[in-house]
Amino acid sequence: MVGGEVGCRLYWLSVRMTMRLLVVETWHELEVECQYWPEDPYAVLLDFGTGRTEWILSREVLTAGLVGPAGEGDVHVEPADGGRVHVALGRGERVALLSLPADGLDRFLAETRELVPPGAEPGRIDWDLCIRELLSA
Repeated sequence: MVGGEVGCRLYWLSVRMTMRLLVVETWHELEVECQYWPEDPYAVLLDFGTGRTEWILSREVLTAGLVGPAGEGDVHVEPADGGRVHVALGRGERVALLSLPADGLDRFLAETRELVPPGAEPGRIDWDLCIRELLSA
């Protein structure tokens, strides 16, 4: 786990996790960096290290997917056999199926909850900045 610190307070979280990607009925291992920034408290970023492929997922959906099916649209998360969690990204013919260790995801999400407890997310958002960005678009 990597995180930036100010004094003794962690202000971001980054964890590299070995995941499996299903390609033509064969699992391939890949390293994915899971990132969490308290300034964007609802989101978890998965960086696939290609410089072009990142997915932003809901922290709440990932948490719910540890215990049962969760998600709508392009992201679905659910527990799988062997202590794993499956994450389906995309729709129809263009779906990437990832398999990751449930205990690793659970530990990562626990760390995000240490940074921003559930229910405290709105207080971490810079609403003035959001409004300025909306008005400048």
